[in-house]
Amino acid sequence: MGATQTLAQFIVDTNYENLPAPVVEAAKIAILDGVANMLAGSTQELATIIGQYVQQSGGAPQSTVIGWGFKTNAPSAAFANGVFGHCLDYEIQGFPPTHGTSSCLPSALALGEIRGASGKTIIEAYTLGWEIQGRLRAASARASNPAFHPPGMVGPLGGAAASAKVLGLDTLQTQMALGVAASRTGGLTANTGTMVKSTHPGNAARMGAEAGILAEMGYTSSDEVLEATNGYAAALFQGNLNWEILTQNMGSPFRLVDPGFDIKRFPAQVYMQNPIEAVLNLREKHSLTAAMVETLTIHRQGRGHSGPIPQSGLDGKFSVEYCAAVALLDGRVVIDSFTDQRRFSADMEQMLKKIHIDPVEQEPGVVRVSAALNDGRTVSEECRGFKGSAVNPMNRDERMDKIWDCIGRAVPKQDAQQVIDLVEDLENVTDISVLMRIIGQKSPIRA
Repeated sequence: MGATQTLAQFIVDTNYENLPAPVVEAAKIAILDGVANMLAGSTQELATIIGQYVQQSGGAPQSTVIGWGFKTNAPSAAFANGVFGHCLDYEIQGFPPTHGTSSCLPSALALGEIRGASGKTIIEAYTLGWEIQGRLRAASARASNPAFHPPGMVGPLGGAAASAKVLGLDTLQTQMALGVAASRTGGLTANTGTMVKSTHPGNAARMGAEAGILAEMGYTSSDEVLEATNGYAAALFQGNLNWEILTQNMGSPFRLVDPGFDIKRFPAQVYMQNPIEAVLNLREKHSLTAAMVETLTIHRQGRGHSGPIPQSGLDGKFSVEYCAAVALLDGRVVIDSFTDQRRFSADMEQMLKKIHIDPVEQEPGVVRVSAALNDGRTVSEECRGFKGSAVNPMNRDERMDKIWDCIGRAVPKQDAQQVIDLVEDLENVTDISVLMRIIGQKSPIRA
């Protein structure tokens, strides 16, 4: 059996009943984080453009555009919701890094709403979407071209896997869906720090939904698209996929539990989490204010994608200097830390001049920060595993702080509680449309 058929058969054979309890629990945690991200993301500036674009494009009113109060066709809704889910760069992150939630959850929800899918089906679809793209990412990591943004390379197939499960496709139809999705891959890392980056998972979600729909209708593609001559592996990774990682021991364990995922505490690139926490720890431990600091040095491997002077608040999510400056100035790093207003404020312009990077060789993920103070002292602190990471997980109360902040930006408090209750009890939701009606209401910012 070839790789494409092996993955397709696994998707078909995997059902809620054979998902271990820890996988179901992890899926619900991840789905709630994803829903929260989509709601908060729907209020952002770039979401205004995407929402208007999708609305003006028209489409059969089948699937909800979250936070906007209207429906459109499933691929377009999946696209918009995928953009919303990723634009804050706040969603969970797997290993190796790729944005699994915003690439597959919007596909599952858009098609699930049309089909009246149960919560159990959404859990199945999400788990499989995460699994397929995670395996593809791990199998291709050593051969990846850094010019390609990973969600654009593996996300469409994750979206297709989720869509195939919601639609109940058979093995051959699922192979067709994977074949369609493989021809929809793309996304350039050069667009990191711009609005376009969030369209990479959004496009993956859209193409995943489209692939499932077309396959169900009888559209054909290569049935061995992953391994074929001139196929997916050959085109994107010079044939250097690790086929054992991709196809062996499927579901033993599921990637949602091993290697698991990081829950971001701060709405910035995953590589910014440790530096931010280290600066916040330094500030608190030594009772620092920004005015006391002459220079702040960040000792870490490498630099962020963006340079020391980010071009926008959005770009600041990928600048270690900016993230450190926000943490030192404000004592917190939140969604509103990455607006253009905060980026170009006078105190930020001055603080950015004081932040320096020392690109030292040390353990991956370890970040040390040191501050030279105006009184001649030097103080330092480090972070080895940010709160929320797989090695230092949050408890439920800590996760809920993030969830409430995100959901509360788009829906009233009473509805926010209902969203949380529904997702935390997702296996007992008989029709996902109940959830979609709540999160689909027009948010106050759109009123």
